[in-house]
Amino acid sequence: MEKIFSILFLSNMMEEKGVWPLVEACRILKEHSFKFECHFVGKWSDITEEIFNKRIAENELKGKVFAHGAKYGEKKSIFWKNADVFVFPTYYHNECFPLVLLEAMQHGKACIASNEGGIPAIIEEGKTGYMVKKKDAKLLADKIEFLLKNPSLCQQMGKNGKKKFLKEFTIERFENNMKNILGKLITN
Repeated sequence: MEKIFSILFLSNMMEEKGVWPLVEACRILKEHSFKFECHFVGKWSDITEEIFNKRIAENELKGKVFAHGAKYGEKKSIFWKNADVFVFPTYYHNECFPLVLLEAMQHGKACIASNEGGIPAIIEEGKTGYMVKKKDAKLLADKIEFLLKNPSLCQQMGKNGKKKFLKEFTIERFENNMKNILGKLITN
């Protein structure tokens, strides 16, 4: 049986986190007859379960797009394990350095995210994933489609992301960087 390409969104279910551009990208992918599923995992917020399900029905995405609510621990790990790509098209006004992208890299997932806040310091364009313009569902769909058609590249981006995470973003690396910064401040 052919594996279905799995897209994961993991954040609060907020409009500014890019839920609707991703839903629109899924509609475009469905129009192009691609086999995929998109899983939204996160706490309901300004987008309620009822509003979300209504939009999914209107776009005829039942059976392709699923909302699971908030998940923690092992229940969340299952989504990471099954995902092919992590998509985070945020345009949140206070987005700084989204740790969920580091979590995706830790799990070896290619990332597609909007060019917002500190995201360019996390994603290496074309190496660990892609950045897209905010609210651009067409470009988002194009990038997902490209990885869907190129699974070995998608996997390689995930491996590159994991290497980057281990090199730059572990707690040990953070502690060493802080120690070095504080040491320089003390000696000056």
